[in-house]
Amino acid sequence: MRSKYDLLYRFNFLILNTMNTILQTPRILVREFLPDEEELLVDLYRDERVTRHVAKRTEEESRQKFNEAIENYKNGSGLGRWGVFNPEDGDFIGVCILMPNETDHIQIEIGYVFRTKYWGRGLATELVKSLIEYGFNDKGLKEICACTNPENAASQNVLLKAGLKRDGNVFWHKQELPFFRILR
Repeated sequence: MRSKYDLLYRFNFLILNTMNTILQTPRILVREFLPDEEELLVDLYRDERVTRHVAKRTEEESRQKFNEAIENYKNGSGLGRWGVFNPEDGDFIGVCILMPNETDHIQIEIGYVFRTKYWGRGLATELVKSLIEYGFNDKGLKEICACTNPENAASQNVLLKAGLKRDGNVFWHKQELPFFRILR
């Protein structure tokens, strides 16, 4: 039986996140970061296992990305960098993007980085499928792209399972990377 404090926490969590929720499935909640959640992103990028296949960032660069995300929410585009949370308990799962690529601003890039405790559960595929649906149905996007580290077979499999197709390589994020895309 839950205590009144557990119920109050759950109620406050749901009310707080309703205002800035991007999408929700039974296992993931994607929402805008709150201004006081900067350490979640900074801590995520401190874990060397997490960053093995993504661009390395200094703590300052992670803070800059976080602040850019918070500022970007004001433009109302519905695209951006968001937190991924467990809807049951509010635990931070990771971060995701659906936004213009930093190198090629015409391309809308999808991506994610999860804490290791959430690897291997099918959450990444669920997230990518949900973000594609959101991008196509809610934002009217015609194409969504992604890239991965050439050695990151797990993320490449996620993209393929989510419906993206391999389409050669692309020079993004200061390196040549396997490129994936899906058309509406």
